[in-house]
Amino acid sequence: MRKLTEEVAINEWVKFYKTFESVGLDKFYDVDKLREELTNAPCGLNEDSGVAYKGALLMHINMFIAIAQRMAKMISGTFDIDIPTLLKCCCIIHLSKRFMFVENDNEWEANNRGLLFKFNDKNEGVLKGGERSLLEALNNGVKITPIEFEAVKALDEQEDVTKNGFKNIITTIIRQANELAYAIEKEKYKKIKAAE
Repeated sequence: MRKLTEEVAINEWVKFYKTFESVGLDKFYDVDKLREELTNAPCGLNEDSGVAYKGALLMHINMFIAIAQRMAKMISGTFDIDIPTLLKCCCIIHLSKRFMFVENDNEWEANNRGLLFKFNDKNEGVLKGGERSLLEALNNGVKITPIEFEAVKALDEQEDVTKNGFKNIITTIIRQANELAYAIEKEKYKKIKAAE
């Protein structure tokens, strides 16, 4: 199973922490614990996703943030985008995934189907990822605005195009940046496997 090298883990953590601290979130989380969790958390179940390895969550968040920033810059002449709000949402949205997956103890599934991880079966209700991330942030004392709440929940449900005209532009950026990050990670993985 892939895992981040120590050097890559350090570099990715520094990149993430710089953004996390810049929006003031470092005051609300146990940063040492968060670092340990993010550098060891996968971001998906299946090997083919390109994000089913320890540390993938940190890599995904950083790529997602970078894409979101580029998108915001591209459209800033048309839309007034509050960059700190965008970055705060990007930092929070995926944090619940550090508890979502555990290593798959079914060897056959891992070896034959590429299911390296499975959902953590703790019975903690049916909250979705964004809801869990928001709940943790709120419980930690983070103040969340309605725009931030909408944006962090953006990935929790199917996109309803009838509501698109009413959504904040940050919500749209988050949805699109996340899809692009996953597509890039999957394609990179395909190329790595093809080269082997």
